[in-house]
Amino acid sequence: MKLEYIGHACFRLTAADGTRVITDPYDASVGIAMLPLEAELVTMSHGHHDHCCEDMLRGAPRIVRGTQEARVGSVTTRAFASWHDDARGAKRGESCVRLFEIDGLRIVHMGDQGCSPAPDVLAAIDHADVMLVPVGGFYTIDARGAKAICEAAHPRCVVPMHYLTAHGAYDVIADHRAFLALMGAQDAQPVDALTLAPGSVPEGVVLMQPQTDALR
Repeated sequence: MKLEYIGHACFRLTAADGTRVITDPYDASVGIAMLPLEAELVTMSHGHHDHCCEDMLRGAPRIVRGTQEARVGSVTTRAFASWHDDARGAKRGESCVRLFEIDGLRIVHMGDQGCSPAPDVLAAIDHADVMLVPVGGFYTIDARGAKAICEAAHPRCVVPMHYLTAHGAYDVIADHRAFLALMGAQDAQPVDALTLAPGSVPEGVVLMQPQTDALR
C-alpha cells in the first residue's frame, strides 16, 4: 500500500490492486491548494466543509460518510462515532474514527477527533499499523491529546495531520512541532510517501510532506 498526504486531513491510500482511497477532501477555505483527485472510494469523517468537499474530486467515486461501511476493490472500511469536541458534541457535533483494511494492514484515520475516544472505539483500533491523527488543537485534540490517544491505542506508526502549515488559513491551530517534541521525534524529516506492507511498517512518528506543497 502507498500512503500520501495531500494536506489538512486529506490522504491518498493506494492498494496493491490499484484501488485508490481519498480521505476528508477539503475546500478552498483551508487556504492550501486543492488538487484534482481521482479515486474509487472517498471517505468523509463528518460534514464540515473542510472535510467533505466534492469539488476537488474527479470521476464518480463511491462516497461514504459518517459511520457508513464499504468494500471497494480490495479495500474494506468501517467507522466509529466519536466527538468533535470535549463536550460530547455540544460545541461541534460528531466526527468519526475510520478504520481501513488494505493489503493486510490496518490504517486508522482519526478525523476531527476532539476528545479521548470511548473504550470500545479504542479497542476497535488498538495496535493499528498506522494512525493518522490531528495534532493542531482548537478544533481538535492538541499535541498532548494526540499523544494520549497514541499511548492508549498503541499504533505502530503515527502520522500527524490537521496542523498549521505555511499556507494554511486556520491560524488558530498549532503547527506540528509540539507533537513531534512530545513524541521524541523533533528531528523527524518529512517524507513524500510511504510504501507499506505487513512486516515493513516504520515504528514511531513519521512526518509526511503535503503533496500540495509541490504547487507552491
